[in-house]
Amino acid sequence: MGGVAALRELGPALLDLVFPPRCAACGEPPGPGTPFCALCAGAVDPVPDPCPRCGRPGSGARDCAPCALAPPGFGGLEAAGLFGGPLADAVHALKYGGRAALAGPLGAWMASRLAPAPGLTVVTVPLGRRRHVARGYDQAALLGDALARSARLRRLRGALRRTRETPPQVGLDRAARVRNVEGAFTARATVRALDLLLVDDVVTTGATADAAARALLAAGARSVRVAALARAD
Repeated sequence: MGGVAALRELGPALLDLVFPPRCAACGEPPGPGTPFCALCAGAVDPVPDPCPRCGRPGSGARDCAPCALAPPGFGGLEAAGLFGGPLADAVHALKYGGRAALAGPLGAWMASRLAPAPGLTVVTVPLGRRRHVARGYDQAALLGDALARSARLRRLRGALRRTRETPPQVGLDRAARVRNVEGAFTARATVRALDLLLVDDVVTTGATADAAARALLAAGARSVRVAALARAD
C-alpha cells in the first residue's frame, strides 16, 4: 500500500514533467500556486461590492433589491472572481474546450480565494445527462472535488440530481431562467442536518443555485451557501 500511495503522490509531479502546466487562460506557464500566468492573474478582477446574499456586483454591504424582495434559498454566495477577461477564457476552456484537467487548479484556486469555513460539506450543481454525455465530464463536480481537497472539506457525491433536462440558461433573462429551472432538482436524505457548500462554475442571476438550494433544504439540509468560480455581472 505504501508503494501505491507513493505513486499517487508522485503522479501529478510526473505528469507536470511530461505535460508542463499551462495558464488556464492563455497557455503560457502559470505562476506558483495559481492556474494563471502572472499577466492573466493580474487581470482577474474580484467581484466589486458584492451583495452578501447573492453575490451580485455593485450592491455593497447590504442585500441587493431583488434579494430584499425575494430572498434566495441559499444563505450567501461568494465567487472567486468576476466573469470576464482571463477568468472567462478559463471557464470557456473548462466547459467547452475539453480541458477537464483545468478543474483541479481552478478548484484549488477557488479554495484559496474563498477560504470556505471548516465543517461545511461540498455538493455540486449537477450537469444534465445529455450535456454530461456530450462533454464527457461534469465541470462543477470536478471543481467541487478539487475545492474540497484543498479546503479539507467533506465531499458528498450524488446528493443532488436533475429531475429533468433543462435548456441552457445562456441568453435568457432572469424570469425565464427561474421558469427554466423551477422544480428541476431533487435531493437525497443524505444531506439532512448538514451545512452545505453548493459549488458551481458560473452564477449569473442565481436562479439555478436558488432552485438547487431549495431542493437541498427540502431534503433536510440545515443550511446552504454557494461557491462559484465566477460571478457574471
